[in-house]
Amino acid sequence: MPLFGSGHSREDSASYADKPLSSGPASPMLPTSAPRSGQHGKPKNKVAAWWRSQSRTRKILLIAAVVIVLLGLILGLALGLTLGEEKEDSNPSTDYVPQTISGSRSSLLADGYWYTAPSNGTNFNWTASTTQLGNYRADSTGVDIIINTAQRFQAIDGFGGAMTDSSAYLLTRLKQREAGLYSRVMDFMFNNATGVGITRATLGASDFSVMQEYSYIAQPPDFAAAANELNNAASLLSSFNVEGTQSSMYTLPVLVDAKKRNPGLKVILTPWSPPPFMKSNNTMNGGSLRDGFIPVLAQYYAQAAQAWSDAGVRPWAMTLQNEPSHIASYPSMGLNSTQQVQLAQELRSQLESRGLGSIQVWGHDDNYSGWQRAADIVNGNSSAVDAIAFHCYRGDPAEMAQFEGALRNGVTKNLHMTECTGTGNPSNRWSGMQGWLNNVYWPVGSQNARSIVQWNLALDRGYGPHLESAYCTSCTGSLVLSSQQKPADPYVSYNEQIYLTAHFSAASTDLTNVGGGQAYRVSSQQGTQYSLNRNDWQCLNWLAYAAPTTGTTLQNATTSNNNGQPTRRVGLVIANTCKDTKNVVVSSDGRRTTIPVQQGLSTFVWTAP
Repeated sequence: MPLFGSGHSREDSASYADKPLSSGPASPMLPTSAPRSGQHGKPKNKVAAWWRSQSRTRKILLIAAVVIVLLGLILGLALGLTLGEEKEDSNPSTDYVPQTISGSRSSLLADGYWYTAPSNGTNFNWTASTTQLGNYRADSTGVDIIINTAQRFQAIDGFGGAMTDSSAYLLTRLKQREAGLYSRVMDFMFNNATGVGITRATLGASDFSVMQEYSYIAQPPDFAAAANELNNAASLLSSFNVEGTQSSMYTLPVLVDAKKRNPGLKVILTPWSPPPFMKSNNTMNGGSLRDGFIPVLAQYYAQAAQAWSDAGVRPWAMTLQNEPSHIASYPSMGLNSTQQVQLAQELRSQLESRGLGSIQVWGHDDNYSGWQRAADIVNGNSSAVDAIAFHCYRGDPAEMAQFEGALRNGVTKNLHMTECTGTGNPSNRWSGMQGWLNNVYWPVGSQNARSIVQWNLALDRGYGPHLESAYCTSCTGSLVLSSQQKPADPYVSYNEQIYLTAHFSAASTDLTNVGGGQAYRVSSQQGTQYSLNRNDWQCLNWLAYAAPTTGTTLQNATTSNNNGQPTRRVGLVIANTCKDTKNVVVSSDGRRTTIPVQQGLSTFVWTAP
């Protein structure tokens, strides 16, 4: 599936195709509209002559056709089919839901593997199989992949996608129409073993809201008068209310359902635009923050965090502004690095005053190519933000390392990827998965990102719903759900994004809720004296993770031949683009096993002492 901006970070439309995510077509070609009657038809007098010249047989056939059409319409009405209305019985459900694994301790510590084939026949299938680890050996002769859990990199906060208003709206409709299927889909998407572990939601409208823009200020103050009341933020925000917005109607209820399945689900709350009265152009779209309004905006954000918390969805993190370098014709706003530092400080103070000080504050939330602006935020005040968030639409994942290299005085910051989308249809699912892996998951995971969050979790077959002003009219969701405008669609189908989320979540499951700890990416190097053929390395890629099974600290592995109790759960995500299965010899902290890696994407998990 080709990489495409979600309509958020484009300085110009030519950037949409800057980084193709696969060799598939960028988007489907739609047929052009037929000419309107009277614009490109025959001259009127010739049309009349043509009708008069037709034979009586032609007229009889035409009348018969009209009668048949009328009878069909009458029959359709009799059967209860109503034009423009998508009824439950006119859209038979797709009952297939990928396998969901129990989140119990015993199931999370079970050995086995998940497998997704290049074709659509096998989708994230689980096979239980005992991993036979040999005795400890210090040498690596004949080893293909050397996993060393003592060499740890970033902790893993999760893999997931965004619960936009559009996604939540479609899931809400599914719940209303077929609650059982909704429940199974949510079980798969948000289970605590292989599901979405981190999601991003919008504070107010984004380009993927339903039909209209909105903020949490029901009755905005007068634009001119507001500048004279900067010392009275309570008055300016007196009509603050989340109730009745798309957040309260769709997003919050769906996220409450998600957190019932995974109480540890992490929610990132991101604004696309402040209320118009705070902005230079007095609209939701584009513009910049008015002078002196940073404290008011920080209070607005904090009130939103409080409202979400009161509704049962406490944000785990907040970003300051979606893509602050990009001014668009949908909800957006420019915000420079200095303003971000000031806003972060004010927001942190506001959150702490409400007992919400544990909510993280993240800066940048923009493209790789803007890494210098991200560095300016941290160098401006190293304590202002807890982390830096990146998007995939401009630049290269390697620029995340340039950001880290630009930080001064030994300062480090956690890194996250908070947005990336695909568009249109790849030539096939496997080519789309390879594109995501090669352009996002392998390089971003190797650049110390603690999370990877895709864009929309669910959209319909029309790549929506979205605002009319949205740039991206062919963005795809992880799931495809039916909509009012597409009554013939099946209820649910699955794109490659959801399987990628599941594979990486399965390998890096957080065991905190079952007595263990958080997973880390760990060293997984190619062996130097390997068993595979040299050419096989061109078609194998992988990353490895490990989590402590007891306690929160990943201890060093034992070198004793007495295996004892398992102390770690190891996960290996491996893609095979070769033409056949490869038997790969893996050393897990010096203990060897051989795993059969089929063509496609596999996640192997095992426990080790």
